[in-house]
Amino acid sequence: MIKGIYYNGKTSEKKDALLYCKHNGLIGFADIDTIETPFNSVEISSRIGNTPRYLNFPDGSQFETDDNDAIDEIVNTFSTSVFKGVIHKLESAKLFVLFSVISMVVFGWLFIQYGIPFVSKQIADRLPEEASQYMGQGVLDIMDEQWFSETALSKKKQAELQQLFNNLKTNINGSHYYKLVFRRGGSIGANAFALPDGTIVFTDELINLTDNNLDIAAIMLHEIGHLKNRHSLRATIQQSGLAIFIIAVTGDVSTSSSIITAIPFMLVKSGFSQNMETEADSYALSYMQKYNIDPEHFANMMEKLQASFSDEYHNCLKKSKKPDAAIQCINLAVKQNKLNDKEQSKELLDYFSTHPGAKERINRFRMAR
Repeated sequence: MIKGIYYNGKTSEKKDALLYCKHNGLIGFADIDTIETPFNSVEISSRIGNTPRYLNFPDGSQFETDDNDAIDEIVNTFSTSVFKGVIHKLESAKLFVLFSVISMVVFGWLFIQYGIPFVSKQIADRLPEEASQYMGQGVLDIMDEQWFSETALSKKKQAELQQLFNNLKTNINGSHYYKLVFRRGGSIGANAFALPDGTIVFTDELINLTDNNLDIAAIMLHEIGHLKNRHSLRATIQQSGLAIFIIAVTGDVSTSSSIITAIPFMLVKSGFSQNMETEADSYALSYMQKYNIDPEHFANMMEKLQASFSDEYHNCLKKSKKPDAAIQCINLAVKQNKLNDKEQSKELLDYFSTHPGAKERINRFRMAR
């Protein structure tokens, strides 16, 4: 006799019961008036550790018991399945469990590191341009709410840079939907980035780092390189793919939703992968060489962008009240950065950052002159 709890399947009522199994495989209850049921007609849950077992009968009734050994004996006697007890055997094998955990971790890492980026690239390359524009809708609005404010650049400066941007586009096929906008960066500081819909955003803080428009053109070409390679779209698909993967593995919908809603933050703060940045650099360098734009302009802006986050630059801005203070301060910060021994220690950080090392990128453009 096997002790357990009986549910009739018609009401929520439950009662203690004694289950038996005859030598011919008929299963019944000693203290409940039911018809005996053949073993093959009863669905028995697999054994997982010491969790309760459930026997589901054709009439909808159910029997629950903790006596796993007794249920195993019935299953071993009457079941003809080659998989009987396999789950319990596997989860009881510590080496198998350890191997499974390690395999899952390695698979998860490989899939996130290589699988999702590869699949994202294939999807992005096959989607029509309209898909990119659709996925980018509303992203800039979210950024305006959280970080940006209206640009303080003069109308003359904006028109000048718009004309520069348009001139660059004339040599680029498929760039008709690219557009340039300006924002005051606030906490974002000196930055530029491309959105999936073809919008390229430049912050005032970046524009104010130089008085040479060709320096700005070099950064424009880099951002156009992101658009030509669909990096924003690929990054967005990767982020969404990561969310789907987390749901599939953990069932955690809330974390996955947070990942998707963080896409605008990712596009601004985290940047793209090292490969994507290198691809965008390659596009900019190729364009500059083809149309006789000195690659030194890109190297100069990289040095200024790097120095714009230094204490020297910000302290100088606070002290100076001159209209062209940003340019004077950034030039001083660049010189100090070149002499600053601490910069050498930051090379280790470059290895782990999402971008290739700044010095590596600068040297690449200067060697191409």
